[in-house]
Amino acid sequence: MVQAWWFPGLWAVLLVRAERVPQWVGNVLAPTDEVPSVPLDCQDAECICSEVPGKLVVCDGGSGCKQFPSGLNTTAPVVQVQNTGITTLQNGDLANLTHLEELEIDHNNNLSVIKPWTFEGLSSLRNLSISYNENLTYLEAGVFGSLHSLRELRMKKDGFFDMGLIAPALGPSSLPNLQKLILDENPFQKIESKDLVPMNGSSLQRLHLIACQLEFIHPSALVPLRHLRALLLGQNTLNSSTITELVSHLTDEGIPLYLLNLYGMGFLKRPPTDLMEAVSKSNITHLVLARNQFQKLKPGSFPTMPQLQYLDLREIVATDLKPGTLSPRVMPKLKTLLFGGNMLPGVIPGVLVPQLESLDLSANYGDPRTRSYFDIGEGSFENMTNLSFLNLSYNNLRRISRQTFTGLENLSRHLGLKNASIYHLEEGSFENLGKLKFLNLEYNPFPKLYNLTAAMFRGLHNLRVLLLSGCSISFLPSDVFSYLPNLEYLILRDNHLSTLSPILFAPLTHLIGIDLSDNQLAYTKNTSYRLFENNSELEVVFLSRNKFTSLNPFMLEDAAFLTRLELYDNNLLCQCAPFLSTKKWLKEHNFTLEDMHIAGLSTLPCFSPDEWMNKPVVEYIDSLTDSCLLPPGEDRALIWIMVLLVMFLVLSSLLATVAYYYRSYIRYWIFIARMDIRRLGLRRQDCEGYKEHQYDAFVSYSNEDRNFVVRLVAMLENYEPFLKLCVYERDFEIGAVISESVLQSVALSRRTLLVISDAFARSQWCRWELQLAEHHRLFLRDDNEGGDPLIMIKLGQVAEAHMTPTLRYLLRTRIYLEWDSEPRKQRQFWDKLRTALAPPPVSIATTTNTQ
Repeated sequence: MVQAWWFPGLWAVLLVRAERVPQWVGNVLAPTDEVPSVPLDCQDAECICSEVPGKLVVCDGGSGCKQFPSGLNTTAPVVQVQNTGITTLQNGDLANLTHLEELEIDHNNNLSVIKPWTFEGLSSLRNLSISYNENLTYLEAGVFGSLHSLRELRMKKDGFFDMGLIAPALGPSSLPNLQKLILDENPFQKIESKDLVPMNGSSLQRLHLIACQLEFIHPSALVPLRHLRALLLGQNTLNSSTITELVSHLTDEGIPLYLLNLYGMGFLKRPPTDLMEAVSKSNITHLVLARNQFQKLKPGSFPTMPQLQYLDLREIVATDLKPGTLSPRVMPKLKTLLFGGNMLPGVIPGVLVPQLESLDLSANYGDPRTRSYFDIGEGSFENMTNLSFLNLSYNNLRRISRQTFTGLENLSRHLGLKNASIYHLEEGSFENLGKLKFLNLEYNPFPKLYNLTAAMFRGLHNLRVLLLSGCSISFLPSDVFSYLPNLEYLILRDNHLSTLSPILFAPLTHLIGIDLSDNQLAYTKNTSYRLFENNSELEVVFLSRNKFTSLNPFMLEDAAFLTRLELYDNNLLCQCAPFLSTKKWLKEHNFTLEDMHIAGLSTLPCFSPDEWMNKPVVEYIDSLTDSCLLPPGEDRALIWIMVLLVMFLVLSSLLATVAYYYRSYIRYWIFIARMDIRRLGLRRQDCEGYKEHQYDAFVSYSNEDRNFVVRLVAMLENYEPFLKLCVYERDFEIGAVISESVLQSVALSRRTLLVISDAFARSQWCRWELQLAEHHRLFLRDDNEGGDPLIMIKLGQVAEAHMTPTLRYLLRTRIYLEWDSEPRKQRQFWDKLRTALAPPPVSIATTTNTQ
């Protein structure tokens, strides 16, 4: 049974039995500081040790530390000895550390010998790591003698190459309660039938043999491990027949194996048939096949697997999963399906298996060559009434509507929508998710386009955790959380918030933790309210990396009821007035700053003035007296002058930058203005556009399409109505500046003819000419001119990746001519083009400009 616990402290959610459920949550509210370590006397000058008092000792002595620091005097339950020159461990080295609960002896490249009874007396040790010691190739019997409480032993990436050389040390007489053994990345290559006989009767339940270069395991090799429940064999070169025989033999011997991990084994096209048959006949309930390659799975890919509950098919390069592949008839007990990291185009019928309780479809990118939408559809989950966990994070969803989650009334544990490119979240989209407890909406842009509203969260009356980090939120309405009465953890870090309403958090009466780090929050000079006055259960508040410049008394009044307040990396200005009011408030309420539970208070530094920079704020407050004064009037005047001067310089720089960026358009506007001045006077009403323009059309094209343009000019200029085109190769003056010539040619032409192709879309010059022509059409064209000044010809397909927003808009909203290789259609093409470019009929009516 999968459980998620809501723990009322710094950790919001803990995952129980992580191998059974997707990796969907971590630490929602975790401390961001590290307790400072202090040097520790280990009576060995060559071994440098430091301690986090009462928690951890780290010895990192370098090659000069050649013996274990046996003189350590500590009560910390965890010791780490790493990167030393130790060659041998022997009995007595750890005699002073019999209280240890966890010991790590890692990354000691010279370590080659561990003598018997080295760990004698460590009766409380539960976790031991001897990893990344590449010269350690064997273990003698008795090495782990007396470790009767040891539960987990990690020996990852050592130099072990023969299982028979370490098994004698792992027997039940030395390790009677060992449950987990990690031997990943040791070059065993093979495990023979008798290699593990010394472990007969072991209580071992989990064996990790990932990336061990294994090519062979004898079918009976693991039989001595009578209690083995989980076997991890990923990233080895075992063939399917070897694994099939192994699984079958373990089943016949009654080994209670429930988890088999075969990720990254190189299986292609489909899961091996014989192996899947062997699994179906075993007691295995959890099967991991991630990182193999099964591009298309269909009915028959899996046999009937009556015991299977958990199936991991992540990153298998899948583009499709046919309906019926995982149906209740095939896998009647399947509860969890992981299908993330594949290339599905959307929520397809094959993954909508009605018996599922957990479904992970995260990071499905569709066609890897293009960025495509992930089609979630409406009503796709109507028959998924058993689903309690759904992860759609890292997909390109674009939009969530009121019908998106129809049918998920029992979704209670988790809904993941992190970084899902959600641009529009319709109000009421979660209205039917009344049981949901965890909602992740981090790193989506919809709050930037549409302000958050209370109706967006309507129906989530049981929600416990809401994640909204990185959503570019700049404003929160005062009632936005009114539909979340049971919310306990709220994450709003990495947004653009600068002010918060005093009643914003009032509806959240059960709030335990809130993270507002990495925003732009500050208390203004006249702030006179508490933010968390109604949140009596609040324990943790994170406000690091904001714009707070002082410890406002109202902030401290909130902090008095907390167990932790973080204010790291705020530029605290140690000035008399604000901090004197802080000191007076503390005195009036009989508090000290230490009572405020501010994390890292002793090292919280002043940012200014210079004489107090990087000195503790606590010292500054202690130094204040009632006689401290504000800066004199002339100093304040000087400050105002400096502020105004800086603002002027910034504004001038900004205007100069804008003028430089739009310099081509500015030159164009000046040029058009000069032409308009010269054209003051009589105008012909109907044919003015034709008589005052030198060209019928300016042709914008890419050099790669030159052959087509040569034919275009010949067809339009040599046949009626004998149009005159402006082509830069022929009509631009030699030596003239190209950009100015383009500006002048567009202004002197009645039309702009765009020859659009993929080469056109890739060309920076063509993109600029397109922008120029569109700008001229919108802002600088005479209202009396007839017809549309933009004529578009499309040559072939244009790659979506090369489309600019302007080009995409024009192709979607305007009628264009498309070149076709068929002769009959080409005649129609030329007729339509001549008609579109033909000059207007001549009229002799005149008008006089009266300006």
